[in-house]
Amino acid sequence: MAKQTDKDVCMICLHDFETPVLIDCQHTFCFICLEDYVNKTSTKDQFQCPLCRCLIDGGIQRFKPKLNIDDNSTIPQCDVCTKDTCQYFCRDCDQYLCKSCKTMHDKLKSCKDHVVCRYDEKQVCQQSNEPMKEKTTATSVTHPKDFCPNHEGKKVKIYCKDCSLAVCLNCLVTDHNGHNLLDLQKDEVRQNIRQDLKTLNDDLEKQITNFQKHYDNLNSKLIEVNNCTKSECDKVDAQVDKICSEFRKLGENIKKEMQKTSEQEESKFGKLMEDIKRLTEDLKASVKYSVNVLEDSSVVQVLQRLPKVRQEKDESCCRKLDIPDVRYSTFQVAEIDKTLLTNQLGKIVSCHQNMIEDAFNVDTVQGCGCYGKQHVVSGFTWNISVYSSSLDVVLYLDDVEDKSITSCNVDVTYKVINKTDDRQSVVKQCNKTVKPGGRVLYYDTDLIDWDRLSNPVSGFIDDHRNFTIQVTINKITNIVRD
Repeated sequence: MAKQTDKDVCMICLHDFETPVLIDCQHTFCFICLEDYVNKTSTKDQFQCPLCRCLIDGGIQRFKPKLNIDDNSTIPQCDVCTKDTCQYFCRDCDQYLCKSCKTMHDKLKSCKDHVVCRYDEKQVCQQSNEPMKEKTTATSVTHPKDFCPNHEGKKVKIYCKDCSLAVCLNCLVTDHNGHNLLDLQKDEVRQNIRQDLKTLNDDLEKQITNFQKHYDNLNSKLIEVNNCTKSECDKVDAQVDKICSEFRKLGENIKKEMQKTSEQEESKFGKLMEDIKRLTEDLKASVKYSVNVLEDSSVVQVLQRLPKVRQEKDESCCRKLDIPDVRYSTFQVAEIDKTLLTNQLGKIVSCHQNMIEDAFNVDTVQGCGCYGKQHVVSGFTWNISVYSSSLDVVLYLDDVEDKSITSCNVDVTYKVINKTDDRQSVVKQCNKTVKPGGRVLYYDTDLIDWDRLSNPVSGFIDDHRNFTIQVTINKITNIVRD
């Protein structure tokens, strides 16, 4: 095999061209090599190109041989250095370039997007007599990566579909002969490749839009979860405050009972103490008076005083000094029953994406209907509505993300939540076919009697006279599309 050089070589003999000829598919071969190939392979005055397998009509004699590529007699000089003969032509600069000047030209930022073509005077002469600078014969070079990494200066001209690799003609002959190929020199092929990339890019942009929309939906759900969690935590705090308030009231009542008992005992002991105090003061006055009598020299006064003092003594000695029974209250601390407290506080109910609920006010609903907010579940937008006289619940399918859906079957569970005892909640199930828009699900039997619902004792309404309807979308089946 001949040594590889920067010059074009015949892809049949792999040597420098000898009497080169250009066939219809724009591939060049030695006339002798091509003639020998055609004589061996042609049928019905047709043959296939040795490189691209393109079918060529006519015999070998209709192709006129090209001049020797090494003949530099009419090749112009490089317009930049004016020393070497040109090998390239820049259409944007309108200049001939030698190899070294072309390398420098490609490094300039201002020339990055210029169209540079390999100059082949001999091929130009074969096809037209137009001025030299208006004709070039090799494929345009728009980027350094269009050169073969294995053969310096050789442009890629073939794409091997089997190997998914763009190669030069040398690589084609040595490594890719017989593979499924695309001729990159054909404008149609290059345009199709670009169109394929553009189509794929458009598809990716659509997918990006879908991903961004999906991200927004996920973010919306995350915000919904966070808001719901905060709202439910606020409910816990409110319930704790309510329970604490009730316990404080109970504590105040207990303290009042104990205080009442204490006041009764205080009154009883106060009277006894008052009597003893008064008797003691009387005896002290009597004793003081007797002391004054004794200090006097009169015996008659002493005799007169004796009966009175004797009587006072007898009366005081007869007075009982027993302490009466004492009644007072004590507080026996009870052990805290956490189970009871938990039941009083409430419980956590796991809500899934397919579970939606809305709160309605009894006074607002009574005598008319009331619409809840919209809820999105797996691309389906639902709305809960209630009507009074007797509680009727309607579920609407407002919209669907997939516009091709015309109907589907939905299994739904309705629940009127009892806020004091969940076991008393009213639950009913419905399974019907639905269509996007308008009323789609209606439970024909009243869920609960209105008087029972609106009665505060029943446990269905809170302090603000609100009741809660919960709807669980169990499954969606039999989806029909256009």
